[in-house]
Amino acid sequence: MHDRLALVLAVIVPLTALPLASNRATWWLLWTGVFAAIALYTVLRAAYLEPEYRLRFLTLKGLTCFVLLLPLWAVFQILPVQGYLPDGLMAMAEGLGGLGTKTVSVQPNVAVSGILRFCGYLLLIGLVIEVASRRERVLRVAQIVYAGICAQAVWAVVALKLLGDFSPWGPKVAYLGSATGTFVNRNSLASFLGFGLILGIGILAERARRGSIRQTRKGPWLLRLGPGDFAVLSGMVFLFLGLVATQSRLGLAASTLGAVLTLILVRWNAGATPGRVLAEMVVQLGLVVVIVAFVAAGGGVAERLLFLEGEWADRLAIYQQTLKMIALRPWTGFGMDAFGAAFEAFRGPPLLAPVTFDLAHNSYLMLWSEFGLVFGSVPIIALLVVCGVLVRRLRDDSGFSGMAAAGLGALMLGAVHSLGDFSLEIPANVYLLMLILGLALGRQSQRLSSKAKQTPAPPAQRTPAVADTPTSWDMP
Repeated sequence: MHDRLALVLAVIVPLTALPLASNRATWWLLWTGVFAAIALYTVLRAAYLEPEYRLRFLTLKGLTCFVLLLPLWAVFQILPVQGYLPDGLMAMAEGLGGLGTKTVSVQPNVAVSGILRFCGYLLLIGLVIEVASRRERVLRVAQIVYAGICAQAVWAVVALKLLGDFSPWGPKVAYLGSATGTFVNRNSLASFLGFGLILGIGILAERARRGSIRQTRKGPWLLRLGPGDFAVLSGMVFLFLGLVATQSRLGLAASTLGAVLTLILVRWNAGATPGRVLAEMVVQLGLVVVIVAFVAAGGGVAERLLFLEGEWADRLAIYQQTLKMIALRPWTGFGMDAFGAAFEAFRGPPLLAPVTFDLAHNSYLMLWSEFGLVFGSVPIIALLVVCGVLVRRLRDDSGFSGMAAAGLGALMLGAVHSLGDFSLEIPANVYLLMLILGLALGRQSQRLSSKAKQTPAPPAQRTPAVADTPTSWDMP
């Protein structure tokens, strides 16, 4: 059952990037329904096959309950509770201009679909943790997903270079000359491909560990490249080319930092000394800077750096005006997915162009403006806790250290890119991150089957005594 479930999840996650990165309510509600149906079938089937079976994500039930505070708060925001709030909170919860409602959220109807989207993320990571109990299965899932990400990179480059900047969603009106693939935004595609680059490193590390685990469970492992390893490396070349073709400055920088961190963790976990790890880090960063500078010079990234100052002025204005939103409602927020509507009441010079701003271009400010400082910090704290768990997984013999390193690298990418963009507010990217983290949080199953539990162990057999030595006992 778990093998079939793993295959289904591995196929679905890359597919979520095809329909506009699933950044439409129709699509993320569809995926949430699919994940809910799969989860229901898994629970019922497991209970039928083995009544005493315990779902694996329950080992993280404390963290799960903590994360559920966010959707529960979002539900509270859409209830007509203004008349029951203390005077101070009630004043801050009152709408601005035409945004007045009886709820904390200025767009309660929109928030409902956002809550379901968030629940879809939790269902996916729970399902991935459920199947991440065998090394071969984890590798199989990772490699299928990795192949899907590489296909996205190939398509993005082909559509840009060979098909005249083609978009399957009609003529492009933005990001002309930049690879967007099946996404709309080049920065969001950059994060998607960057996750793939990091996942590729984790796959190589996990394959190497699998090859050496029969020899010893301690000490450094040696990287022995086989045909499968070369296929992964070839995919990383396409991912890097696609990443540069997006012309995403922050996406390229965040992906580089995440990949370098993953490599450092892999080497450290392999037994390299801190001095050697530091020296390798310096060399890696130097090589990456040279390669990126050489490739970016002809890929449009260098030209975009020249316009950084002008674009940063508008971005800084968005941040300043978002901070005013947070200052007005520091505890209640404006409601899930309500940033765009609420921001119009605060929007001012120099943001006067006929352009809507439905995202804050900073995921941290976005969370605090929609949920308030307390509940908006729930996802940030939860991911910091996940970081701590993954660090322990690196040295855990029953963990998947390559995937744990990839998980930490992916979190680095997301944390850095979220400082200046909204890539982790695009469902396809979040689905991919949840899958990587689910694989990283998995552990080799130590559970005996029911049949094995019911079979009594054979009695101990006494071996013949050996001359001049005590009698020994051979326990099967």
